[in-house]
Amino acid sequence: MQTAKPMTAKRRFLILAALALLFVLIVLAVRGVFGGSNRSVSAVKLRCISTQDVTPFRDEILYYDGLTLYCLRANGSEHWSYPLGSNAFFTCSDSVVAAWTGTQLHIIDRDGNSTYNENLSDAIQFARVGTKYVATVLGSDISPSLVIKDMQGTTVDQETNAYQDMILLDLGFFSDGEYLWTTSLDVYGSVPDTTLNTYRVNVSSSGGISLGDNLVYSVIYAGSQLNVISTQQLRQYDYRGTINSSGTVLIYGWQLIDSQVAGNNAMLMFTPSRSAAGSGSISQLRLLWGKNDSRYSLPSACVGAGLHNRKIYAFSSDVVYRGELNGRRFTAISVSDQLNRQPITEYLGMLKSGIALVACESDVYALTLP
Repeated sequence: MQTAKPMTAKRRFLILAALALLFVLIVLAVRGVFGGSNRSVSAVKLRCISTQDVTPFRDEILYYDGLTLYCLRANGSEHWSYPLGSNAFFTCSDSVVAAWTGTQLHIIDRDGNSTYNENLSDAIQFARVGTKYVATVLGSDISPSLVIKDMQGTTVDQETNAYQDMILLDLGFFSDGEYLWTTSLDVYGSVPDTTLNTYRVNVSSSGGISLGDNLVYSVIYAGSQLNVISTQQLRQYDYRGTINSSGTVLIYGWQLIDSQVAGNNAMLMFTPSRSAAGSGSISQLRLLWGKNDSRYSLPSACVGAGLHNRKIYAFSSDVVYRGELNGRRFTAISVSDQLNRQPITEYLGMLKSGIALVACESDVYALTLP
C-alpha cells in the first residue's frame, strides 16, 4: 500500500495564492470593475410626457405641465408638487430648483419647500443655480443686469454696468459655488466677439477675456480648469482667466452632447455636428478625457448617448449599447420588452443612480441600466 506524500511548502503556497486570486476576482466582478453588474434591466413608465421639460434632479425627475412643477421618484411616485402658473421656466442643481415667471423668482429645496418667493425689480431672462447661490439675469436682452442671491433670497452681489451693450449668453457657478463665470456677446461690434468673465461672488472680478467670434455654447469646470467649448475648439482657463495652452483641442465639426467630471478631469462626449443638428441619428462618438482623445463607432444608429460611472451608454430604438472607456466593443442590451415594444425616440438624460430617462414618442420611461 502506498502512503500519500506530504504536501510541499511550495505547492501549498501556490494553492493558497490561487485561492486568494480567485477571491479577489470574485470581489472585483461583484463590484462591476470588469463591466458587469448585478442589477437587471427594468423600466417604469412615468406619468409625464416628453414635451413637459423632463429633467433629471439628482435621483429624481422634474417636469412642468404648464401650471405646476412636479418632482417624481424614479419609481414613478410623486415626491412633491409646486404651483407656478403659466409661462414658467425652471433650472436646477443637484439639490435646489430655481423657477421663474415674469418678475417672480422661486427658490425651492429638494423637498419642494420654498425658501424664497418674491418679485424682482425687472423681468427675469433666465437663472442658474449653484451650491450656495442663485444668479438671475434681469431686464431686456441687451444691457441686462446680473443679480446674485443666497438660498434665502438675500442679494449678495450684483452687476449693473458690466454688460452694457452686451447680451448675456450663459453663466454658471464653480469651485464649490464661490465663483461664477459668464459668457456675453458684444452686439455693436464690427464682428461678433464673445467675452468670458469670472467672479468671486461678492469679492472681485477678473475682468473680461475675449474668446473671439466662435460661438461658445458650454463651460464645464473640473479640477481647477474651466473647459470652454465653442464650435471651433476646446480651451482651458483657470479662475483668473489665464489660458492653459496645452489644453486647447480642435473640435470643429463635433457637438458636445454629454459631460461628467471624473477626478480632476472633465469627460466630454461629442457627436458629429451634422448628427446633433440634423436627423438626430448618431453613429459615431468622440470622448475627450485628460490627454485621451478616443473615437467610437456605434454598432447601429442611435438616438442619443450619455455617460455614467465612466461608461458610455448609447440608445438605439430597441437596444442600449454599453461600452468601456478603454474598450473597443459594445455590449448590446435588449430593452424592447421592458418598454412594451415601443421604440426609443429620444434620450432625455441620466439620474445619478444610473437610471436613464428615455422617450418613446410622447411616453417617458425611467430605464434602469445594468
